[in-house]
Amino acid sequence: MADLKTVLVRSNVACTLVCMSLLAHAGMSADSATVPNAIEPEISASADVLSTQPFVGDDPVAIRDALAGQRFNPDSPSLSDRIRNLIHVPVFKAPSELDSPKASIERDLAFVVPAPYGIRYQSKTHLLTVDVDLSDDNKPGAILLKKTITGQRGRGLVVAPEAKAKGYIQHIDLIVLKSGERTKTRVHGRVTLSQAAFDEANGDFAIVLMCSMAPPYLTDRREHSDPSNDEPTDITTRTSTLYTDIHAIWLVSPQRGIVLSKKLRLSK
Repeated sequence: MADLKTVLVRSNVACTLVCMSLLAHAGMSADSATVPNAIEPEISASADVLSTQPFVGDDPVAIRDALAGQRFNPDSPSLSDRIRNLIHVPVFKAPSELDSPKASIERDLAFVVPAPYGIRYQSKTHLLTVDVDLSDDNKPGAILLKKTITGQRGRGLVVAPEAKAKGYIQHIDLIVLKSGERTKTRVHGRVTLSQAAFDEANGDFAIVLMCSMAPPYLTDRREHSDPSNDEPTDITTRTSTLYTDIHAIWLVSPQRGIVLSKKLRLSK
């Protein structure tokens, strides 16, 4: 919807990661043609392309909380006004502002997802390849943004009839992302990278998903399972699904402020 895309990241503008403290620190404007430290795919990177600030993404919990309780009718003429009036936050924000529950959903969003696996570097050819599945085993077909488990699990410790009375109660909170009608969750790509730049990243990799909200915006579902012989735990699972249009996917070293590739892609 057009009103939700007021600050789209365009290819002729610096695919600006609006939620990152890096840009606020650097004082870049939305008209900047390039982002310092950005390294185009298939171009060798040097080890000195560093920032003094780490990358900070949007907080999925804050975005969900901003949407929760809203009932959006895509055909309503007042929808854009309701979205605009939800929350107003400047485009360039410090990390403390970014993590506020009042995070804006009117602008483009950027979610940073850690990638501890699926990154391979060939030192002889200086080729870094990316093959990262962002889904959760229990939630295929959606990108996992955040998973929180509270409470104790009773497996191997208690029998099912006594699990709840003895406090084996878990709450699982999942926040996942879907883009359009697709169920693609695997990120692919490759970049030619110098050995020095790869060493500087020190195994610290993350995928950045740059996107904007799209109907139906949010669905929230809760499921409960009583203790059983196989799983003697009382479990309540909340699954919140954010619906977006993904515009770009980056590979970054978040704590070091390095952009390694801006041309990753999604596949099944």
